[in-house]
Amino acid sequence: MIQGSCTYTRIVCTYTRNMGQIRVTVKEIARLAGVSIGTVDRVLHNRNGVSAETKERLDGIIASLGYSPNLLARQLSLNKTWVFRVVMPKSSQDSGYWALCLAGIRKAERDLKPYGAELKVDEFDRYDVLGYQALLERVLAEPGDGLLVAPVMPDELAPFLERLEDRVPYAFFDGSVEGARPIASVSQDAFAGGYLAGRMLSLLAGRSGGAFVALNAHAEDRHIKRRIEGFLAFCREREASRDARPFDCFALGRPEGAEAFLAGLFRKSGIAGILVANSSGHVVGDWLNATGRKELCALVSWDLVPANLRSLRDGGIDCLISQKPFEQGREALEQLFRAVVHEDAGGGDVSMPLEVYFKENLPRRSEAAGGA
Repeated sequence: MIQGSCTYTRIVCTYTRNMGQIRVTVKEIARLAGVSIGTVDRVLHNRNGVSAETKERLDGIIASLGYSPNLLARQLSLNKTWVFRVVMPKSSQDSGYWALCLAGIRKAERDLKPYGAELKVDEFDRYDVLGYQALLERVLAEPGDGLLVAPVMPDELAPFLERLEDRVPYAFFDGSVEGARPIASVSQDAFAGGYLAGRMLSLLAGRSGGAFVALNAHAEDRHIKRRIEGFLAFCREREASRDARPFDCFALGRPEGAEAFLAGLFRKSGIAGILVANSSGHVVGDWLNATGRKELCALVSWDLVPANLRSLRDGGIDCLISQKPFEQGREALEQLFRAVVHEDAGGGDVSMPLEVYFKENLPRRSEAAGGA
């Protein structure tokens, strides 16, 4: 394929089977192995992040096909620079959750830099709607060669995507937007995650009386809404005799505001368990410990951000569900790169596994940070 004044070739190989030639791509190897394209690439280039079992399976498939990457692909950096824009909340928000995502994105950037990839990261305040809209206008004027977005404000993002049309490919991480057509969407099954959270809270609370409460710090976030829907579905099916209610609690982003909200919540009725449907569980756990209520109330939250790890070790949080933000960021950029540079159709929906952590099985600090 000719691009400007340079020529590059998609990574392919040819082998013969039953007297016929068959063209094999990285995508086909991924399909045969039941893994993502990013996982195949990491094995081909001897990078970390792949289990020994998966690597052995992939090595066998690659060997059986006689696959060898086309070396011309390695020379892309000599021919063209590919600029990818990332639009995401500030790294410091949501207790540092987005910093873990960004670490994964930066890891992919380092891996792809020899192929000509460059990154421009635009962080926005997710509590500033006007500022976000202004940023999207700037991105629309210069979207680069590909766009990676955390779709946490879908009401503002959807009109932007309609105006973007097919000018550049885009991919999502940490969620999706209804009706959008990304080349890849890397996230966790939010409904299944909420259902699992309900199961864990039920096991932790046991036969103790009292209600279950689900707290939502971001009512606009479709991903978090689906978590709470999954949680309530579990309660209807398995805890029908127990009152289970969702509450919007925007104050979780501000501990002083959360204290007043929680005090009012506990004045109304006995609560046996709380689900914090984002990474702010430590705010509730610290309050429960400080007010002497923790022994009577189980607490489940999301993600291995530093404050949640501390609270889990201190007994404020009982259980954390990880959605692997580092891996989400890395995988999403790798998928976008292949769509742009290799004209791959993209990986579609890539679902992160549901991983449950207690104090006893916490990973080492480097692993909790994604191995960055």
